[in-house]
Amino acid sequence: MFHRRLAILAGSSALVLALSGCSLLESGSKEPLTGIAACALGHTWQLDFEDLSAKVLAELQKEGVPATAVTAAGTQTLEWDEQGRVVLTSDFDVTVTAAPAADQTITIVEHHDGTATGAAYINGEVAIPRKWDGTGQNIETTGDNNGTPLETIPWELPWVGIDDSVGLELTCDGESLTIHPRGERITQLWTRS
Repeated sequence: MFHRRLAILAGSSALVLALSGCSLLESGSKEPLTGIAACALGHTWQLDFEDLSAKVLAELQKEGVPATAVTAAGTQTLEWDEQGRVVLTSDFDVTVTAAPAADQTITIVEHHDGTATGAAYINGEVAIPRKWDGTGQNIETTGDNNGTPLETIPWELPWVGIDDSVGLELTCDGESLTIHPRGERITQLWTRS
């Protein structure tokens, strides 16, 4: 009888140790974040509109657009969790004022609103967007010439969004994050909330 209890006790101890080992393996299997991933993930970021305004104006003028001012205002929030999941919430305008002639003032307003979701997995200095759903986002561009609505917008504004069409080149220093969609003209500056 004593040997039987000892065998049951030994079997129970082995089961407890085996289960403990499993839980240790599961909790220890998560790799710690390093580099840009450690800096960027697990935070909420706000787009810097003053920086965006200056970059869009410089880019338009470089392309020969007679832009005299660009104002970007509103909110754009990038929530990026430690597993790489992204929620991008937008409600902002980019307003361009241009003077192609002394008696003309053209105003173009590009309005961004809505929410996009997906994932952006960081590999080195690049984030690769996956399973992106931008159907909740809307971009609408309107313009006028001296107050008269334009049927067509005379100049294309630089892309200032994020989607899954290209990789995202990143830098991060703790409080600031830059995102440059490959092949695009604007590098976005984000500030940690």
